[in-house]
Amino acid sequence: MNPGMDRRGHSFPNLLTVGIFAVLTIVIFLTFRDYGISWDEELHVPYGQKLLAYYTSGFTDLSAFSFINLYQYGGFFDLIAAIASKLSPFGVYETRHLLGALIFLGGLFGAWRLMHLLAGERAALISVACPATTALLYGHSFINPKDAPLAWLAVWVAYFVCRAFGEQPATWRTITGLGLSLGFALGMRIIAFAFLAQIAAVLGVLALALWINVGFREALRRWLRAARPFALALPLAIIAMAGVWPWSVQAPFNIVSVFTDSANQFWHPFMLWAGTLINAGDLPRSYLIVLLAVNLPEYVLLGLILIAGQTCLRARAWRTATFAQPRALQFLFVVFTVLVPLAAFAAVRPSTYNGVRHFLFLVPQLVILAAIGLDRGLDILLRHRRVVGMAFAALLGLAVLRQTLVMIQIHPYQYIAFNTLTGGLRGAYGRFELDYWGVSYREASLALVKFLENERTAGRPVPPKALLFVCGANTQAAYYLPDTVGITEDRTAAVFFLGGDLTNPRCRLRPEGPAVVEIKRDDTVLSYVLDLRKVAP
Repeated sequence: MNPGMDRRGHSFPNLLTVGIFAVLTIVIFLTFRDYGISWDEELHVPYGQKLLAYYTSGFTDLSAFSFINLYQYGGFFDLIAAIASKLSPFGVYETRHLLGALIFLGGLFGAWRLMHLLAGERAALISVACPATTALLYGHSFINPKDAPLAWLAVWVAYFVCRAFGEQPATWRTITGLGLSLGFALGMRIIAFAFLAQIAAVLGVLALALWINVGFREALRRWLRAARPFALALPLAIIAMAGVWPWSVQAPFNIVSVFTDSANQFWHPFMLWAGTLINAGDLPRSYLIVLLAVNLPEYVLLGLILIAGQTCLRARAWRTATFAQPRALQFLFVVFTVLVPLAAFAAVRPSTYNGVRHFLFLVPQLVILAAIGLDRGLDILLRHRRVVGMAFAALLGLAVLRQTLVMIQIHPYQYIAFNTLTGGLRGAYGRFELDYWGVSYREASLALVKFLENERTAGRPVPPKALLFVCGANTQAAYYLPDTVGITEDRTAAVFFLGGDLTNPRCRLRPEGPAVVEIKRDDTVLSYVLDLRKVAP
């Protein structure tokens, strides 16, 4: 039994965890329709439909394999969403948002299972509360069809990798879970191949530790036993990947071409960084660290500081034999899932934009490590100064409650949350990207419809077909507009102008005209509608 593990099903931490899941489920079903369409979604919907057509046509419809560049992305989420849309009573985009939120719940359950394995049920409770109130993770889960599903699949990969290291020998249930989670992750985004490299790195550390301590022959025997579940899981992972990303196995070198295309064809948009528009290919090495520091809740940052300090203190007692122990290998893999991407970004500085979304897959692991730090810190305080420990637990609970209130305040735009290091959204405005995916265009479009209805009711002249120019994907507004409002690509013909994100090239040249709609959170304008009829000649 793991330290701190209580197998009683009705223990207090487990009951609180069940309560959190129950509340989250209710909130998700009450609010998933509040989320607008993100920029990428209008392309991912037909991609998922084309993938589904490949199977329903008996593998004869190959249109998915030449659809823009999306065929180079795995179809795990889009394929499931296409199937769900056939069965769902909700609209296409509402169904996708609900599906993303359910995957979020599944990822939280994976975090709970992983922490139960590593640190016990109290830590597991913290590992559910922290990600659930990390606005960055919560908000992206509804509207991000690429990075959020990968982030939660990464949690399940970590869980089964840790189980494989802890079991002697690994069960077929563990091997199957590892193969499926890894395969679906590979079938979500190509960057999931980094998980294979991280597994290999941990196995390399194990090989070195064994060789130093038990000699070559015994080291080889033990290492082969440890590596066996990963070797057995790999074929299953390839099958799972092929199932949701069939293009990846259509030709022997398709996957290789994705890597080469990614390396040679970066998109380098301009983005807002520290108050200045800079090219996404010229980001500072500190980009990810700074954004994580201002996006994550303050108690997550505290937990990371605590786990880093505790690790440094314990490092003095480490020996090479330590890294041959299952528990050390488990923690090492979780740490690698965070440190390797951060180090790779600092070294290579790839084109990155839209906040940390391209590296969202490391955020759940960061929060899980923070939960371990908070749990160990709490444990130390409770053992030495129980009153202080109880006070710390109460403060942690209040911090989670405060963060929940912040998430309610900015709903449904949690994905753009900033912490107090920047002064929240107000402090981040004009310094960092906010609603870069135009999710607030839904609310702005509905507000425009209401404005026109009020104008008609008041007897003021309203065009029978008001033309709207959208500085974003047209579907983001058109999906919510009646026939009396049309979309135009001609600014000169537009009667209204819908804009928002400062980094969007279509929004930078803001036309003259009074704002008849402003969508705000925390006194910060996320999007607006301008009335171009009232511009003075």
